[in-house]
Amino acid sequence: MATRTKKVSLIDDNAMGIYKIADYNERKFKAVYYGLQETWGKTIQAQSQTNWNKTQWDTFKARFIATFGSVENPKYSVQEMVDYSIKHFNKGLEELLEVNKRTWLQRERLLAK
Repeated sequence: MATRTKKVSLIDDNAMGIYKIADYNERKFKAVYYGLQETWGKTIQAQSQTNWNKTQWDTFKARFIATFGSVENPKYSVQEMVDYSIKHFNKGLEELLEVNKRTWLQRERLLAK
């Protein structure tokens, strides 16, 4: 028996003008970018069983930028980064957003001290 698929119609929101917003994934670009960076860095630290100092993190971040581009000038889309993350770290969009959220909370706690 064939499965019926429901056809999805795309809504043209161009009439929204200045109130138009980017797709959900694109609005989450920075969080995905930094979530992937954090996940990768922490994974490498765990594998090497060391905690990185600032210089080591800065070196890693420079390599990350060389690979993925910067936040302002990315080489890949959100979906491509999420697909990469799933393949290498088994973390999808929501997990990367959670990693980024936890990282921000840690930074806020450190700044409050």
